[in-house]
Amino acid sequence: MSNPSVNELRDALTAFIAASATRDAGQIGATLKRIMELERQLPADAPERLRHFLSRRSYQKALEFLELR
Repeated sequence: MSNPSVNELRDALTAFIAASATRDAGQIGATLKRIMELERQLPADAPERLRHFLSRRSYQKALEFLELR
């Protein structure tokens, strides 16, 4: 997975978690849309574990996975 994609996904996940904590519906929707766009753009060699977390909407786990890489 390329670094720009990783960075963009990490930023979107961070923004989603922050918006969820404040219950900002507009921001939640916008960041969720961005996460889903980035998920669709994942390259074929993206880690299966990351795909699993994203498909299950386990965004905190996906973020933790990316931070450990």
